[in-house]
Amino acid sequence: MTKSLDFNTPQPKSVTLRDTTAVECDECKNTTFTEAVVMRRVSRLLTGAPKDSYVPIPVFLCSACGHVNEEFIPAELKAESATPSVLVKA
Repeated sequence: MTKSLDFNTPQPKSVTLRDTTAVECDECKNTTFTEAVVMRRVSRLLTGAPKDSYVPIPVFLCSACGHVNEEFIPAELKAESATPSVLVKA
């Protein structure tokens, strides 16, 4: 049995480093970032669990100044408040 091609489904493209663009810190224009975690608490009343639980949300912060670009913040957190207070000091 032969498999037919579905021309309505986008085919994966081969992407090389040349096809990308650098991401800069919105504050200091640095191009290196460190992964950090924003922790959110989930009430035990919502989950039915005996204790509150936690949800880790990964974000990237500038390795030079600690700023978190808005594009790295999940939409749900953007609606709640401004940039999460994440700062790493060397």
